[in-house]
Amino acid sequence: MVRNLLLALFVAGTFLPASSRGQAQAVAERPQVERRVLAFYYPWYGIPTGPGGAGRTVHWGGIDAQNKNISQSTHYPALGAYDSHDPAVIDQHCQWAKAAHIDTFIVSWWGHGDYTDRAMPLILDGCKRHGLTACIYYETVPQPQTARTAAQDIIKVLEKYGSHEAHLKVDGKPVVFIYGRAVGELGLTGWLEAVKLIKAGYKDGATILGDQFSYGSARVFDGVHTYNTAGSLAGMSLDALDKWATGTYGTWVQLADAAGKISTVTVIPGYDDTKIRKPGLAVDRFDGSLYRIQWQRAIEADPHWVLVTSFNEWHEGSEIEPSAEFRQKYIDLTTEFAGRFKAAPRGPHTVTPPGGITQEEKDRLRDSLRKARIAVLPAAESMAFWWLLDVGVEPQLLTWEQVVGTDLTPANYPILLYCSNEGYRRTMHEANDVDAALVRYLSAGGCLAALPSGPWPFYRDENGRGVNQSHRFGLTLRGGWERPPEGVDLWFTQPDSQLPHVPGRFSFPTSGDLRWRPFFPTDHADYTPLLQLRSRTGGSLGDAVVYARPQSGGRIAYLWFELLNGPQAEPILYDLFTFLSNRILGAGQVRATKAQLSKEQIIEAASAAARRERWNPEQSKIVYDEGNAFWRRAIASPSRKPVPELEGHDYQAIVYVRKESDVLGGPLWVFIDRSTGNVLAVVHDP
Repeated sequence: MVRNLLLALFVAGTFLPASSRGQAQAVAERPQVERRVLAFYYPWYGIPTGPGGAGRTVHWGGIDAQNKNISQSTHYPALGAYDSHDPAVIDQHCQWAKAAHIDTFIVSWWGHGDYTDRAMPLILDGCKRHGLTACIYYETVPQPQTARTAAQDIIKVLEKYGSHEAHLKVDGKPVVFIYGRAVGELGLTGWLEAVKLIKAGYKDGATILGDQFSYGSARVFDGVHTYNTAGSLAGMSLDALDKWATGTYGTWVQLADAAGKISTVTVIPGYDDTKIRKPGLAVDRFDGSLYRIQWQRAIEADPHWVLVTSFNEWHEGSEIEPSAEFRQKYIDLTTEFAGRFKAAPRGPHTVTPPGGITQEEKDRLRDSLRKARIAVLPAAESMAFWWLLDVGVEPQLLTWEQVVGTDLTPANYPILLYCSNEGYRRTMHEANDVDAALVRYLSAGGCLAALPSGPWPFYRDENGRGVNQSHRFGLTLRGGWERPPEGVDLWFTQPDSQLPHVPGRFSFPTSGDLRWRPFFPTDHADYTPLLQLRSRTGGSLGDAVVYARPQSGGRIAYLWFELLNGPQAEPILYDLFTFLSNRILGAGQVRATKAQLSKEQIIEAASAAARRERWNPEQSKIVYDEGNAFWRRAIASPSRKPVPELEGHDYQAIVYVRKESDVLGGPLWVFIDRSTGNVLAVVHDP
């Protein structure tokens, strides 16, 4: 696995990774994984006459058998309201699953001694009778919610059930799925520690799949999955669904393949929880077409496993179990498509890193960033954090106590990363003392880089309340949209070609979380847009990647979160950290391995920068300052202020003089990096 799961330990707030790294190693070490179809299974139902209910109704609510209505169920089961502890019910479920080519039940599990826990041995025995397997779906971490608590809880589960003949195993290691709620309760950094403890603490080890599709999740867990796609599918037409599934499923599989992990795709027949939640959410079944299209695209994506949500989650109307409304329709559809999926072996999957970034380039960046300590605010989740670890950089993961203390200074940490979703802890000891500490850090000249895993950094406080304090730290974001407008061509473009490994123009994503939260400058002292979103008409819709200096001091960088889930994620991160290394650290060690640009290319890059300064190159005399002779004479003047951004760079000066002037008085100077084409500085002479 990547960096041997980093062998990470948290010691005094420091993240200490192992020395080995590299995705090639991860791919080579992937276990042999059989084709498999799995269905999420709920054993929490009980009736008064059943062995589980034993005099009470569990989870169904009011039952009206005559009118085929259950108050807590969207549809009415063909078996009627049943008891999950009844072996006859389990046998019937196993028979349907076997007929539908389902191999495994992923069983919702809510704790030791819980109703679902008492059902687990009955389900495993039933699966054994019918040639199926089962494993648990770990729903929540008990208090205190720590990595050690989770590990001890899961080890106890495996000691009870892991050796059962019908327990799902990969390479002899029992499988555990972790639900998104539980993933969020510890965060990825917490689960990194928990997974390590589980594998060390259970005699046969374990195979653990997390409910999150992210770069970090694919490095923490042995596989990645999602439980429910209803939030993405709600309101979609079948054409839109087809487009979404085509774009999304392939990226899920590629994410796992790139990390050498188990790949999965989730399909749902439909969804309707409006009977138990208000206003609730509903996804139309389209008479089976919703399910058919997802299955077709899942087969094309060619994952290791296909997951069905769900076999029998009656509360949310996502079941394929036979019902009064649909009879056996969804069992039959599953039979058709699951059989087709399992009939062919998985094809070869070659992962080609985007951007053409060589290991030599990564090593140079690593060496440059290691010369300065990079700090990371708590609850790091986004790809940026995990990618730095893959590269070999060892950022300091701070505690909130360290943030409000005396440790957080630009001298200690020239670059501070925000890699959380949307939240942060705002108060430790005094009201809003974290805000004050971050403002103090910036005012002293620090650089805050917001590289989040969610749409809006610093949006929620420790209580989950929307406080939206990003503007206090120079991150002047705006709400763009929840979904992009239909029928509009949207393109990311580079205003000044400052990201050499990133295409100059590429399209806005068509799948994933597309909530657009762009940066717009306000009163910033300096502003360098690195990647902008534009419409077909050419109008700017804001910045997706930006570097700026607030008037109040310090420097900030911002990267729109969904770019970290797309094909350009690594090139963007590499070029952004190279940019920050050169700007913030003043190192000048990181060079793009490209030939020097031509004179014409340098002038083109400079003219683009001049236009941003409201200077018209077409109405100016353009002087290509050979050998930077004019500039060397200019900086010899005692009144000339130094330009620190040029230090350590092989640059070329371009001078723009208005045509009505016969001398070089009052020109605009633009300084271009000869190798990358990056705009290093722009200077106006009085």
